[in-house]
Amino acid sequence: MNIKCPSCGFESIEGEDRCQQCLHSLMQRDIPRPKKDDNIQHAILTAPVSDLLTGHDLLVCSPTDPLNKIVKIFKKDNKNCVLVYQKKKLVGILSNRDLLLKLAGKDQDLSKLKVEDIMTKDPGCVKPEDPIAYAINKMALGRYRHVPVLRDDGTPVSILVIKDVLQHLSKRIKSK
Repeated sequence: MNIKCPSCGFESIEGEDRCQQCLHSLMQRDIPRPKKDDNIQHAILTAPVSDLLTGHDLLVCSPTDPLNKIVKIFKKDNKNCVLVYQKKKLVGILSNRDLLLKLAGKDQDLSKLKVEDIMTKDPGCVKPEDPIAYAINKMALGRYRHVPVLRDDGTPVSILVIKDVLQHLSKRIKSK
């Protein structure tokens, strides 16, 4: 029995490891594909992260900024996450969850603490063209609620918030 190469359509013998024509792997058969009429699966597996981005949540600070400054901005602007950049390179992320888990119950002067003291260093990030499924997987495995979205050169585009993902998917459910 022959099998068609998913890349070039060349007829190969079943059991072959690769297509003789284009060298595409014939061993990879279980890549998830969205069901034809399933808007949710289609959105998760094929839609890019850029479909979710608003840019409204993008705040950037320095590792040496005092925590009291960040907390004031979080309160005033109802924000809950900031990217930490040093010399145009992402070095960390600070969320309200970091503040809560690392400072709750401790009597500390926030003006004496710096962002670098409690930030999450070297956070996982995604690119605007990555599929939403990739971002969800990164959030789940890293236990993140916020994921930086960066261009190839490292400049920030936005911060993807799990709330944005859920709102996007709920719109897809309603449009069914």
